[in-house]
Amino acid sequence: MEQVYPVDFFDGMQAGAKPALMYFNAEGIFIQLGQYWNKEDSVLFYNYHQCKTQQTGNELFVFLNKDATNYISFSVNGSFVQDLKQQLERKDSSFAGSLLRMNAFTLLLMVLLLFSGVYWAISTIVPWAGLKLIKPKTETTLGEKMHESMMRGETIDEKRTALLQQFAKELQLSKDYPIKLTVVKNKEVNAYAIPGGNIVVYTGIIKAMKSPDELAALLGHEAAHINERHSLKSILRSAATGLLVSVVLNDVSGIFSIIVENAEGLRTMHFSRGIEANADEEGMKLLVKNGIHPLAMKKLMQRLKENTPEIPDAFSFMLSHPATDERIKHANEFAIPYKKSSFAPNPVLDSLWSELK
Repeated sequence: MEQVYPVDFFDGMQAGAKPALMYFNAEGIFIQLGQYWNKEDSVLFYNYHQCKTQQTGNELFVFLNKDATNYISFSVNGSFVQDLKQQLERKDSSFAGSLLRMNAFTLLLMVLLLFSGVYWAISTIVPWAGLKLIKPKTETTLGEKMHESMMRGETIDEKRTALLQQFAKELQLSKDYPIKLTVVKNKEVNAYAIPGGNIVVYTGIIKAMKSPDELAALLGHEAAHINERHSLKSILRSAATGLLVSVVLNDVSGIFSIIVENAEGLRTMHFSRGIEANADEEGMKLLVKNGIHPLAMKKLMQRLKENTPEIPDAFSFMLSHPATDERIKHANEFAIPYKKSSFAPNPVLDSLWSELK
C-alpha cells in the first residue's frame, strides 16, 4: 500500500472541509474520506491533467477538476509536497495533458491542421513517388491505353488526323515522347494532351484558328504539357488517395489501373497559372526552335479570348486553358528579344494548313 497523507478535502457542496486521506502515483491522485484508509471503502480518483495548484501562504491548494469545485489543501511543508509537485509538473509537459487542457475550438483547429497536413503530404508525396515509378517509356504505354479508352465513342476525322500528323512531323516537338495526333469531329474549341505523347485536337479549334503558326503554337503548348509531364502529375495528384496503397506496395499495375480510370478528366483538366505559364514558355521555345515566331502563341491566345463570345463552344478550351491577360503579357515579353528577327514561312506547313482548313 502506498504512503497515505492527511489532507483537507472540499467537495464543492459543503462550505467546510472534510478530513481525508490521499495517496498518489504516476496515474493520478486518490482520495478517500475519513481518517483511516479502508480498502473496502470507495476511492475518488483524479487525473493529473485536470489538476491545478495554487499556493496561499504556507498552504497549497490542489484543484482536482476543471471547474475547481473539488480541491484539497495541505501545508507546503509536508514531506510529500515536492514529489506531488513533480508529478503535476510532468503532466504539464505531456502532449496528452496539453490536449486535455485545450478547448473544443482549439482541438477542432488542430484536427483540421492535421488533416490538411496529411492531405498535403499525400497530394505531394504520392505524385512524386508515382513519377519516379513511371518512366517515360512506361508512360507512353500507359498513355496509349488512356488514349484508346478516351477515344471510345468519339468520331475521329481520319483525313485531318493524317494531315495533322504530317504537320507535327515537320516540327520538333519532343525528344522523349513519340507525339501522335488525333483529330476528333467535335465543334467544341478544345485540345488536350495525354501523358506519353498523344495530343487530341477537336475540329472546332482548327476552324477557329487563322494561320499555321497558331496551330504550331497550339501543338507546342500541348507538347510542353507532355514533355513537362503536367498531365500525368495532375492525374496522380487528383487520384493521390487511391494511389497511396499502390505506391507503398510498389504496385505499378495498380497505379496504371487507377490512372486510366481517371483519364477522362484530361478533357477539361484545369491547370494552375504556373503550369500554364510554363507550358506557354516551353511551347514558345519549341516555336523558335522550329523557325516560327514566338508571337504566334500570343496571337493564338488573343484570338481565342477575343472570339470566345462569337464561338460559344470555345468555353471548354478556355476553361481548361484560361487565356488570361497575364499569360498574353508573358507571351509578349518572351517574344521581345525576337522582335527584329525574321522567320521564313514554311511552305510545307502552309500547304498542310490549307488542306486542314
